[in-house]
Amino acid sequence: MRKIYLLLAMAAASLFPGFASAQFFSTKDGFNPDGTYRVQVELMPYVWLPAVSGSAHLGTSTVDVARGIPSAAQLKDTLTGAFIGAGLVRYGLLSAEIDIQYVSASQSRTLPPDILGRSRSVTESGSLTRVAPGIGLTAASGEIAGIPAMLDMRAGVAWFQWDAKVEANRDLFGGASAGDTFIQPWLGTRASFFPTPRWRVELAGMVQGLGLDGGSWGWGASALASYAITDWVNVTLGYRALDSSRAEGTGQYPLPDRRSLSLLAYGPFIGFGFRF
Repeated sequence: MRKIYLLLAMAAASLFPGFASAQFFSTKDGFNPDGTYRVQVELMPYVWLPAVSGSAHLGTSTVDVARGIPSAAQLKDTLTGAFIGAGLVRYGLLSAEIDIQYVSASQSRTLPPDILGRSRSVTESGSLTRVAPGIGLTAASGEIAGIPAMLDMRAGVAWFQWDAKVEANRDLFGGASAGDTFIQPWLGTRASFFPTPRWRVELAGMVQGLGLDGGSWGWGASALASYAITDWVNVTLGYRALDSSRAEGTGQYPLPDRRSLSLLAYGPFIGFGFRF
């Protein structure tokens, strides 16, 4: 088994020439030891298990959503697909990032028999995709109470796509489907602290929507701690919250058929990162 790990490490080093010069966490990410710029890449697939609350106003009706942190059994029964990951590239004081979240779920429920005594069931399915690329600039770097730290200013856009479908096994009951795609700008900051070369504590915040798209506003916040297992592999634990909202811009607010969406997700976070 040790030989297999060694071969994998050698293969990775041949694919990524900068692999051998990877380093532990520090305020010098994006720099060579002599101070020249270098490309520093961090990729992190992660698991985020949020509780969800919010509401959707669709025409003249309102749907409220409230769900706690999902259990392993609930995920097994409802989750049909997921890809969640983040990437960060540094080059000197500049950085580029991307956060991708795709989740697809489906659930079937048994309904009371119809008037003829026939069994009825309904299947509810839906998916949500959020892709949020951005760029950043290190605005400050130094020490706070003797702990190395740096502050990044960030900006970008978030692309959302969602769809939902309800299907029944009886035509008499019918079904329905809906979906939407929209883009919102976002602004944020990220403060990173390095108590030791193997530890990084990161506090991040952002606002999105910025009052555009019918007056939409949202926000995000996270508190994460990363530990470098090696100079190129790390594990991250923490907590994350994301509030997203959108209101249709009709130019004649308020109207009874004005559609809006407000969703808050918050919960524990665990990621496994690779740096080179």
